[in-house]
Amino acid sequence: MNDNGLPFHIRRLEAKDIPAVTHIDRLVFRDPWPESAYVQELYFNPNAHYFVLQLTPAMPTRTWEERRAALDSRIIGFVGMRVEIDRGHISTLAVRPEWRGWGLGELLLLKALEQAIHNGAKTVSLEVRVSNTIALNLYAKYGFEQVSRLRGYYADGEDAYFMRADVTDAEYQQRLHSRYAAIIARFIPT
Repeated sequence: MNDNGLPFHIRRLEAKDIPAVTHIDRLVFRDPWPESAYVQELYFNPNAHYFVLQLTPAMPTRTWEERRAALDSRIIGFVGMRVEIDRGHISTLAVRPEWRGWGLGELLLLKALEQAIHNGAKTVSLEVRVSNTIALNLYAKYGFEQVSRLRGYYADGEDAYFMRADVTDAEYQQRLHSRYAAIIARFIPT
């Protein structure tokens, strides 16, 4: 999946991104991860794959340092997942509240699914709050089915659904590419 010419791009999480990611985590989730969890995933979990969605600067900057500073401050979403043997698991996905409704969370989900397939996953799973209807609808759109209800899964006592999707079917994978192209088309000027 190629993000060239778009007002954003998706790239791998780097150490310098962790403060921005934890800031978004605190904005979005009631029980955010500490920075140490992202450090652990980035440096000590070879099965982890984390990506950030970053805005592309609208105006060119004069120096490399200015450009890097502008890029560093423009992370608006992220996704994290692991692949172990033939199972993928999406551990986190978030988009800054002011950027919701543009399909950016869907792009991050597609990136995670693409990575899982690339790494040989046959299934991808995740947990989601039972009250998060927006996420539940998005996951259902991509073939995730509720496998079980995890009672009191979150720190505040709310239940979670454990969901799983089979990602091996060629038709499913083609649908992923078609959905990606349709979302990207929204951002390309006509």
